[in-house]
Amino acid sequence: MKSNIYTLIIFFATIFAIASCENDVWEDLPSPVANFFTTYFPGQEVNSYTTGNNESIATVKGGVTVTFNSHNSWITVNGNGSPLPEILIYDQLPEKLYTYLEQTENTANVYKISRNSTVYTVELLDSSITYDISSQVVKSVV
Repeated sequence: MKSNIYTLIIFFATIFAIASCENDVWEDLPSPVANFFTTYFPGQEVNSYTTGNNESIATVKGGVTVTFNSHNSWITVNGNGSPLPEILIYDQLPEKLYTYLEQTENTANVYKISRNSTVYTVELLDSSITYDISSQVVKSVV
C-alpha cells in the first residue's frame, strides 16, 4: 500500500515538473515568436527555445523547428519530415512564389522554407525551388 502511495507521489511530482518546464519555455518566447506558433501551429507544444549568435531556435514537440533572426523574424522553418501548413506557405511566401507552388500543385508538399536578404528557398520532397527577391524570378532545382 505504501509503495502505491509513493508511486503516485512520484508520478504527480513528475507531471508537475514537466508541466512547469513547458510553461517556462512558453513564457520565455518573445511575443512575435509566440504569435508565430499560435498562428501557424496552434495547440502544439513548444518544448525548447534557445538563443545565441543573433539567432534563436524554437522546436515544437515531435514537429517543426523554426530559426528566428535577432528581430524575431523567421529565417528557416523545417517540418522535419512533415509538410508545413498551407496557411503558413500562403502568408509567409511572396505572392509570385506561392502562385508558382499553387500552379505546380505543391502547396501541400512543402517540407522546409528558408530566406535571407536575397532569396527564398522552398524544399519539396525531392526538389527545391528558389525565388530571387530582387528579380522576382522563380527557379526549380532538381
